[in-house]
Amino acid sequence: MTAGMKTFGHNWWIPMVVGLISLACGIAALVWPDVTLLALALIAGVNITVLSAFVVGEAIAEREAQDKTLRIVLGVVGIIAGLIVMRRPGETLLVLILAVGIWLVLDGIVDIVHAIVNPRGHRMLMIVGGLIDFGVGVALLVWPKLGLGTVAILIGLGFVVRGAVLMLGGWQLRGVSHAIEDAPPTGPTPIVI
Repeated sequence: MTAGMKTFGHNWWIPMVVGLISLACGIAALVWPDVTLLALALIAGVNITVLSAFVVGEAIAEREAQDKTLRIVLGVVGIIAGLIVMRRPGETLLVLILAVGIWLVLDGIVDIVHAIVNPRGHRMLMIVGGLIDFGVGVALLVWPKLGLGTVAILIGLGFVVRGAVLMLGGWQLRGVSHAIEDAPPTGPTPIVI
């Protein structure tokens, strides 16, 4: 195993925590779809900021990724979008829909490209997650006059899927960590006299 895999394996808890935050935000939006615009904007803004920061960190940590720059740019754009949504949570529903919709479309595209370019792990799960993000984003952008309850349900579904995928990835990294710890050391065998 490489040093990079060892480092990723020992940090399995990071995608688990980020996934749990996304899952909690999604469930909150699904359970209480009639929340006020302020609460929905804060939930969406926090989650987009956390998810985007994770994307930037993950892209920086991967040395061989061919789509590294694209993912870093998306992460930075997502962080900015999340901060804007949190800074102006009382603005109109249209601003929230546009910010979240654009981010979901871009994030879905980047996830699909990442799954195709770097075929590791659950490739199909990443593609399905990317397609769901893309579809939810397009639905928000095509029908911007949706009601607050519908927007909350769409955003909630996107966040639940994203959280589940991240938690599954964290669980896989945990397995890698245990496999590395249980593997016999490689390299030259010391000579015992």
